[in-house]
Amino acid sequence: MKRIGWFTTGRGPGSLGLFSTMRSMIRSGKMDAKLAFVFLNREVKDNPNRAKLIAMAEEDGVPVIILPSDGFRNDLKGKDLDAWRVAYGKVMREKISEHPMDFGVLAGYMLILDPDTCSKYDIINLHPALPGTYQGTWEEIVRRVAESDDTTYGSMVHVCTPELDRGATVAYDEFGIDDLRKKFSSKEELASALRERQRSREVPLLMETIRMITEGQVFLVRGRLVDDKGRPFSKAPNLATSIDRSMKR
Repeated sequence: MKRIGWFTTGRGPGSLGLFSTMRSMIRSGKMDAKLAFVFLNREVKDNPNRAKLIAMAEEDGVPVIILPSDGFRNDLKGKDLDAWRVAYGKVMREKISEHPMDFGVLAGYMLILDPDTCSKYDIINLHPALPGTYQGTWEEIVRRVAESDDTTYGSMVHVCTPELDRGATVAYDEFGIDDLRKKFSSKEELASALRERQRSREVPLLMETIRMITEGQVFLVRGRLVDDKGRPFSKAPNLATSIDRSMKR
């Protein structure tokens, strides 16, 4: 049984939905895994999504680790962001080291990991863009897609590396968006519709990707993807068809 470390900022309903689905799949036996811990980089601060997420974890006996990044070493943060990220990562690793994990999942986690954390652990990240395309937050990405001539959009799950959003792709989801372009003339409305379609599909994408890892269809080895014989995992699968099926159930 794989032990999963869950990293999240828990900012909105998307993060809560991802965690809630993961929790349900583990509780029902559909996912042969356990949560080693939940790590948050924010205090609750009257955020109902964060509060619900923490309550669910605690109900299941999953350790909750909170290390607020907004108040961490502000003396360093304003002078050298890279050094700040290294310092934060060091403390984070000290805290999570008490709860061993086989791999980590970034699900709505709004910080960039430091190089040492990427090197020490196998961690995957859900990113709201297709492989080899856009970097940044989902707000930035959907705006750029809305302003582009792209005919498709989607999400990917990739391995975390020091190079932002450029680690090896484990799996991805690609879907057409021409119908949305015809329906919405405003770039703002189009961006909102793009995000809603992407968000509705990111849960099954992440769950199926985690299942691939827990069932040994693909192995993470320090930033590399290999099969059960140790051979490089040459091409990441497009899970759009299986995601379509799961959404029709």
